Amino acid sequence: MLQTRGVYIMGTISRVTTTFLKQGARGVSHSGGHGAPARVLQQVAHHSTKAPSPSQIASETRARNNSLDLMSDIMEAMDRRDGGNNAAMPRIKLDVPLSRRENFAFDAIQPGYGTPKSAIDKQGKLQPAGDSVTVSASDHVDGEKSVKAKTPYTSFSGPPVGVDGTATGPLVDNPLYGKDRIVTNPAKDPKSGMVLDQFDIQRDLRTSTKPGFDETAVLRSEPRPQPLWQPTPEERAIMPQVGVDPEKPSFTFRERAMVNSARDNEYLVKGTIHEFDFFQGQPDGSLKPLSMQEVIDEARKKL
Repeated sequence: MLQTRGVYIMGTISRVTTTFLKQGARGVSHSGGHGAPARVLQQVAHHSTKAPSPSQIASETRARNNSLDLMSDIMEAMDRRDGGNNAAMPRIKLDVPLSRRENFAFDAIQPGYGTPKSAIDKQGKLQPAGDSVTVSASDHVDGEKSVKAKTPYTSFSGPPVGVDGTATGPLVDNPLYGKDRIVTNPAKDPKSGMVLDQFDIQRDLRTSTKPGFDETAVLRSEPRPQPLWQPTPEERAIMPQVGVDPEKPSFTFRERAMVNSARDNEYLVKGTIHEFDFFQGQPDGSLKPLSMQEVIDEARKKL
């Protein structure tokens, strides 16, 4: 009886701690100061009349994330020791609108690049490129072509969610990624698989042991010698939020993936997506909603 109660208590502590960690990490995105917590900024301001530089903010962010990751690892290890009680708890179905822009929503291979991608099939389901159980979130975000063919994930953009799993902002939409739009809400698709938000994705990117992840990032699609990957001004502004020093002369594949994922407010949905709304882009830039039968008809044209 004591052992059973001990497992229950440890599982409860683990869940509470996980919630606390998520509150700490997610609080970053709502506190301003290029993503640094208000508490950190106040401490810096107390000792200096100058605002912290982007490099200082990145350093503070890395230190905080390292502490969060260490605490999370400790609590997961304790939970496994006591029977994995926390692992048995179902993940919250996030109640958040997720948006995916597409030019080739019904093509499983990206025209012009030959890269496998998620696509809508003739049954009107959005299918990932693959179903490998060995592809991680960091593998998917890093985006090597060989991995893209096996990934069970589909990328979306969405506003942050609170620890209760509900959206804290409106739909995130970037027409630059395509004329058509796919919108899904995991909470309204009970058959869909696991959903990873920025808390999950960034932690996986930080802790991944993927070979070559800490090598200097180059443009893989370019002919050799491949030029260094260099961030845009928009991406440099994001870097301190994820603990990357924007003043560095070069960056690793890990850092590139962290920045790209944060830039897009990325979510990953695992497996088949059954429930979604499809909006067809019109010549004037407007969006025309299609019925599911119209979506299926469009998919069958590709056969």
